[in-house]
Amino acid sequence: MVTEEQIKELAYAIWEQEGRPEGKEVEHHFRAKKILEEREEARVIELPPSPPVPQLSPPQAATTVPQPRKRRKHTPRKKSRKNRP
Repeated sequence: MVTEEQIKELAYAIWEQEGRPEGKEVEHHFRAKKILEEREEARVIELPPSPPVPQLSPPQAATTVPQPRKRRKHTPRKKSRKNRP
């Protein structure tokens, strides 16, 4: 978007370039505005298209289903020999 400040700066530059003539402020203003708007329009047209957004693939099913761990059989403890008479 072209701002008033940009238009004023360019109009001033055009005024100086033409030798600072009197009474052409309005002409310089509209010429500056037209130039800036054309530049902005050309810049918008020249912008490259944005890159495509990568498509996410759906989550893949697990190839192997984890199996529950096997439980060890309970074996009674051997009595300790320390406490034996």
